Amino acid sequence: MSLKKLLAQSIIWRGFYFFSILLVNVFLSRYLQAAITGNIYFITLVFSFMQVLLSLSAESGIIYFASGNIIQRNKLISLAGWWSVIAGIVMIACIYLFFLFDASLDKTLVLPYCVYGFLYVTGQLFANYSLSVYYSKEDYFIPNFLLGIVNIIYVLIIPSKSSVADVAKQQLIMYLFFATFFVGGVLVYISYIIRNRSEGAFSFPDRKNFNLFLRYSITALAANVIFFLVYKIDYAFVKYSPICTAADLGNYIQVAKLGQMLLVIPQIIASVVFPRTATGIDRMRINNAILVMARIFSQLFFVALIIVAVTGNWLFVKVFGESFNKMQAPMLLLIPGIFSLSVLALLSAYFSGKGKVKINLHGAIIALSVMIIGDFIFVPQYGIVAAALISTLSYAANLAYSLFHFYKDYSISWMQFVGWRKDDYQFLFSMLKKKTA
Repeated sequence: MSLKKLLAQSIIWRGFYFFSILLVNVFLSRYLQAAITGNIYFITLVFSFMQVLLSLSAESGIIYFASGNIIQRNKLISLAGWWSVIAGIVMIACIYLFFLFDASLDKTLVLPYCVYGFLYVTGQLFANYSLSVYYSKEDYFIPNFLLGIVNIIYVLIIPSKSSVADVAKQQLIMYLFFATFFVGGVLVYISYIIRNRSEGAFSFPDRKNFNLFLRYSITALAANVIFFLVYKIDYAFVKYSPICTAADLGNYIQVAKLGQMLLVIPQIIASVVFPRTATGIDRMRINNAILVMARIFSQLFFVALIIVAVTGNWLFVKVFGESFNKMQAPMLLLIPGIFSLSVLALLSAYFSGKGKVKINLHGAIIALSVMIIGDFIFVPQYGIVAAALISTLSYAANLAYSLFHFYKDYSISWMQFVGWRKDDYQFLFSMLKKKTA
């Protein structure tokens, strides 16, 4: 399949899935409001960090070794399935021990938190591992369609009223929220098993290939853990800032989640770049596609900046509710950083596909250093505005490091990344024609 057709299919079906995530975010925020929503997303943040650790970044190894036909996909998916369940059990043990050693915590929360943690970690790993195998086969329809449908069903369950219900109904909504991760992940995993059972036995890789797989994944894990901290550690600084309220945290996390939604298209494209680079196919075309998309992103984010500056204060309250009235300023400061991340997503996929994950690791370390130092100094005094500005500076530092190494592989000038060109849109139009042809 051609690169342009792959990009078109990925954008359509991954776009459908990410749109369903946006719907969940909007409806959940309007129902639970800023303070409670911020608390739920902060809990999810902690679970996400544990999921990154427990995943061992095997999804990166799956794409690399499956795309290069080094290890059979059915052996990789078998290993992934077992580990998904084991990781969920480990998560339960971690939560139980945390409550055991912290006497200040309400012990009645042990059971629900253990359930939340298991559903989230196991479901996310089932989904991420299965998506990796599907993407290595250049199949974007089935997994994203299933995940999107699960999210849409959850949106239909959320009560339509904007006022917060009693505690029992809130708890039910939370159980269902975490259940969506598990149900979606299991559905995608089972769908792969059913659709590909004729490709060979579902068994484990041999010891030699397993060691290669583990070594690559562990290296990627270090980069992914640091990347996670770069993207999320600012939440902790905001939560524990003496001048920030629970509503401030909810507003800031909502800004960050909107920033992540602006990264949807770059991440979709990156999901094509990684496996294609790993196969060695169309390398020059991939390099050119990265340049074209970077230039288009710079225009799109410029438009987004203008829209937020003109309508942001009204728009955010209209969409998310009256409690989200502090989003405009941090969003304006974060948009340039999201542009940096959009280009970085493509470059990180490029380096991962070439087996140069250490470049991603070193760039993430630079960004994390900027983030921690800046947040430690400024967030306690200036709150969510400072957190947004420091995030942008850290993302820009990471991008600068990756660009330096990309120049070594592909000699270009800085203006080739940001200079606007009319013929770039011919690339997009031809890509859409490939899809509709």
